[in-house]
Amino acid sequence: MDVQGYGSRDDQQHAAIQSGLLSVADTAAARCGLDRSVWHRQGAGDGELAILPGAVPEPAVTDDYVRELVAGLADHNHDLAPEARMRIRIAIHHGVAMPGANGWTGQGVVGVSRLVDSAPLRAALNAFPEADLAVVVSRQIYTDVVAQRHTSLKPAEFREVVVQQKEYTDVAWVRVPGYDVHGATLAADPPERPPAAAAAPAGQHYRAEAITVLNGSVDARDAVFGIKRGR
Repeated sequence: MDVQGYGSRDDQQHAAIQSGLLSVADTAAARCGLDRSVWHRQGAGDGELAILPGAVPEPAVTDDYVRELVAGLADHNHDLAPEARMRIRIAIHHGVAMPGANGWTGQGVVGVSRLVDSAPLRAALNAFPEADLAVVVSRQIYTDVVAQRHTSLKPAEFREVVVQQKEYTDVAWVRVPGYDVHGATLAADPPERPPAAAAAPAGQHYRAEAITVLNGSVDARDAVFGIKRGR
């Protein structure tokens, strides 16, 4: 997870945001029965990479934990000025993670890091100024957890996007709890379909034909065949 707009705050705000982020995350986990003390957590000031033990069910994280994060952020931001609110992007992924010499390694770590920093997720949170949280789930989480109805979430709450971040390219699904993300303009949206060809005037019909006329023996090695448009 990552705090939106952290770099634009001053030093005193940074300290308050870091403390607030951990408090909200811990409280949200406790409220839904998750024990963050057994998570492997790698802090980054304005964010956190969390590697969860295999015994932690993905539906509890995708559904319950996100719900409690939204509630915790609402409580945290209640008395704050708009410019001081803490707003979070969170990505959820399932993949390989291994401890390394300077942090966690593995394609699962790469994938979730690219997702949380992706343009579509940033745009989703920016599209709804009143929202405190935007979430993106990877192809694996959406397909295996959401689409298979292992949560209370409806697939229609999510919007498919294309994530192209550094060397990572894949589809993912974005959701902004409490808001209809389908109406927002998100970065990396698939390009619009090209306009359909203009229809022929009433009463006229067009066709394309390949006309090849052979008179006797033809050496076609250097020939050019064209298209004749008939009406």
